[in-house]
Amino acid sequence: MKIYFALLFAIISFSVNAQNAQDIFLENLTAFENLKNESQSIDLNTVYEARQFLIEVTGISYEMEKPFEMPIFPSDKTLIDWRNWYEKNKAKLYWDENDQKVKVKEE
Repeated sequence: MKIYFALLFAIISFSVNAQNAQDIFLENLTAFENLKNESQSIDLNTVYEARQFLIEVTGISYEMEKPFEMPIFPSDKTLIDWRNWYEKNKAKLYWDENDQKVKVKEE
């Protein structure tokens, strides 16, 4: 009986952590999408942290399209790439308790 509860707890914990990781990813991605659509204003620290997070988790970086653009704002193509990456990999996202950050499960 104890094994059953331990297994159930582990499954629920994994599910909650995976969901939290997905929520964190979407929160960061949505910050840029809302900024692009001008539906929300956010401070530059939030933008910078979201940019760092998305590049680190997805491995998808970008270059400025024009030399005078601020490097923290991604292109429309990069936003689409990040969204597509999420749709393909959201089940692999999890919260790492030791490192206290979102990671991607290796296959």
